[in-house]
Amino acid sequence: MNRTNPFDEIEQFLGRTSFGGDRAWGRDLRTTDIDVAEYDDEFVVMADLPGYDREDIDVRATDGRLTITAERDAEREAAESEDADRRYLRRERRHESITRSVDLPGHVVDEDASATYRHGVLTVTLPKAADEADGGHRIDVA
Repeated sequence: MNRTNPFDEIEQFLGRTSFGGDRAWGRDLRTTDIDVAEYDDEFVVMADLPGYDREDIDVRATDGRLTITAERDAEREAAESEDADRRYLRRERRHESITRSVDLPGHVVDEDASATYRHGVLTVTLPKAADEADGGHRIDVA
């Protein structure tokens, strides 16, 4: 009995190949894996975005939701040649876009959020709103 995988038909409909490529009508829409950590006074969200430039990344925090978007144009050649007078037999260009939104587990101060991007990893730090911080501000007694 020959069984078929129902997801194969869905992948064909979406324009994806069985070789792991995600191609849908010339536009590549993907997502990224993230880690969300909670500390005493802040939330930290880390996202893997390898190969993007800092100016390709847009990060927004609004109403308890963090949205990360990264876009770039990618170009690759099927065969490489050292000859400057080469004729392209195959050359692929595409637009890559990654979008990920996550609901934050508590209230944050959007205006005080910060982000760094190093070695392909985006780290977003979002301070908790005063009512979410445990214990308030500690004052040393002299």
